[in-house]
Amino acid sequence: MKISELCKRTGLSKDGIRHYEQLGLIHSQRQPAGTRFYQDYDEDSLERIEIIQCGKSCGFTLKEIKNIFDCSETDALTLTELRPFLLEKLGELEQRAQEIERMKAIIQRNLADEGC
Repeated sequence: MKISELCKRTGLSKDGIRHYEQLGLIHSQRQPAGTRFYQDYDEDSLERIEIIQCGKSCGFTLKEIKNIFDCSETDALTLTELRPFLLEKLGELEQRAQEIERMKAIIQRNLADEGC
């Protein structure tokens, strides 16, 4: 798919997609179109962007996401070697989920007190 379709499907700007590609988070193929060329993105890029967006919203940095992608692509680290990092991130996510639940309870309590 062309970059404009990828933008539509992900909600990212062209600059955002190009930034992810520059960082090596997604990849495209250069395709000829007459005298010009365009970048062609496959479904893998769409899936990766969904993972990136989810990871970012959960507190992962782009560098951490790239490291996970790189490890899975190259088998540079085994799951055993990656396990401590993943366990740490899982703990952070669980803590964040608890904080969200506490905030939801506070908001619900305040709404109930106001008789909204």
